[in-house]
Amino acid sequence: MTKRLIVLAGFLVVSACGTASSAPQETTTTSVVSTTTTTSTTTTTTSTSTTTTTTLAPIQISGEFDDVAEAAALGPLPENFALGAVAASKSPLYDNDCHASTAAIDPVICEFGDLQSDIVIVFTGDSHAAQWFGALEVAARTNHWKLVSMTKSSCPVADVPTYRRRDALPDGEELLYPECDAFHTRAHAAIRDLRPDLVIFPVLSRFHLVNNGGIAAFSAGLGKSISSVSGNGTKVLVLGETPKTNGEDIPSCLARHKNDISKCANQRSKAEFPERIKYISDVASQHSATYVNPVDWFCTA
Repeated sequence: MTKRLIVLAGFLVVSACGTASSAPQETTTTSVVSTTTTTSTTTTTTSTSTTTTTTLAPIQISGEFDDVAEAAALGPLPENFALGAVAASKSPLYDNDCHASTAAIDPVICEFGDLQSDIVIVFTGDSHAAQWFGALEVAARTNHWKLVSMTKSSCPVADVPTYRRRDALPDGEELLYPECDAFHTRAHAAIRDLRPDLVIFPVLSRFHLVNNGGIAAFSAGLGKSISSVSGNGTKVLVLGETPKTNGEDIPSCLARHKNDISKCANQRSKAEFPERIKYISDVASQHSATYVNPVDWFCTA
């Protein structure tokens, strides 16, 4: 990893909680195989089995990213740092056409890592799930796993009715998102067909749900998703939300505070949501899934 990428990772971490202990590394894709399921080929049988996964403690990675922590503690922004490139960066899944659009109902199935491996790991969700791709792809290559992605724009991992966007239409009616509901049905069926060793659900719970559903409704939908893909030897990992930023676009904030990037940090009390964490961790436990809270990977305070 170049020094520039190390500094970038530090900036992304400091935007969340101010002081960092770790952050995912950036990588590039080495190989990819993609397919798109269709209604005529996707099965819709329902599994009634449950996973036997036990709850595990978060992975301890303290000390692994000292350079990132040092970058987060920097005062001024390096003069040669290209903020424009940061603002334009996105998950490689977009470049590979592996991230389904809002209009799509069928999952785009892309494979990475060791494509011949007998160990298969699937991750699915929205763009928040796609942000974890770099770290997951590194883990897959390092451990000789096959990594399969099934992600879709603005479609949460929880199988719960939501809206495509938060703004209102001229007649006052908000735009429902039935394509997300259909995607859940097809993606979960495709996952059951794959019978992977592990399914990873990266969570973003701050969605505008139908009927003003809150975290309880979201958690119920997450439980439905876990039940839909677990069983037949498939375990489920629920990866909690990353810390919330201070609300400002980070490249813009850094551009305004080049002499003191700490002004773009956020207090931990405002960066995580204990009530949401409890709901999500409880529903994972109730469905025998593993829940991991990544906040400590980003914050030390």
